[in-house]
Amino acid sequence: MLSYERFKQAVRSDLKKYMPAEYADHRLVEKKIYKINRCVDTFRLQPPGPASDTRPMPTLNYQDLYRSIVCGARLENVLRSAAEAMQCSLPPEVEEKCLQMQDDRPDVRTLHLALINRNRNRQLLKNVPHHDFLDLAAIAVLEEGPQSGYLCVVTNDILKELDMDPETLLKTACENTFREYPSVLEESQLGLNAWCEGSTFGAVCLLDKEMLKEAAETLDSDLYVLPDSLHLLFIVAVKSVPRGIILETFRRASLLEPDAFDYLSDNVYYYDRKKEKLTILKDRDPLPA
Repeated sequence: MLSYERFKQAVRSDLKKYMPAEYADHRLVEKKIYKINRCVDTFRLQPPGPASDTRPMPTLNYQDLYRSIVCGARLENVLRSAAEAMQCSLPPEVEEKCLQMQDDRPDVRTLHLALINRNRNRQLLKNVPHHDFLDLAAIAVLEEGPQSGYLCVVTNDILKELDMDPETLLKTACENTFREYPSVLEESQLGLNAWCEGSTFGAVCLLDKEMLKEAAETLDSDLYVLPDSLHLLFIVAVKSVPRGIILETFRRASLLEPDAFDYLSDNVYYYDRKKEKLTILKDRDPLPA
């Protein structure tokens, strides 16, 4: 089977053979885009002339196309499909939004918080203002609401456009998040489920100290907090399950989907309700009396 790198080379050298002559002077531009929990290898065709004077063209990613090769598609058919997709005009509303985003300063009202795994997103975080929290990082995203999802992660370049420092950025994102997306606690078979209602990144409620205090009062116990995903937390009373069982069960569950795009952490967190403190639960650490 054709390797991924050789497939990319075939796209570079042969894509325009499947396109009309008017695209002959277009340049293939590649870019690695670091998204939450993954890196995407993208490419597009850039018409001659200043980028600001040209209409936005579709951006494709190599991974999606290569998946067809893995499933048995012929290279020629994949290249032909990519060429057809590249010639498709963007819908008017999308094109207008792309052009608008080139000119407009981001709206601070759309700033919200997200929690992501720090180790899995090392490359992304090199260019993203963030605050370390346990094994996670709090970042700002531009998020227009539950129907739209999040638009993008706030990078250092976007930070300059906003004319903010990192501390103000994250403070604003935090205030917007907990004002618009309140933390929710819901009873479950094991204890409680927790999330921020309406947010794409519901597990950011882990930063809500009042939510943790309420959960501890509800369960009348210190807490095990298990990150199910970027979207949801499971909360279990410490008095109801032995530590060894909770750690082993959660680790086994985490191994089932180690590369999930919505992965948050394979650590269990411990909330001490007397100290009102959250820590990473370790195998041998003594629990508070």
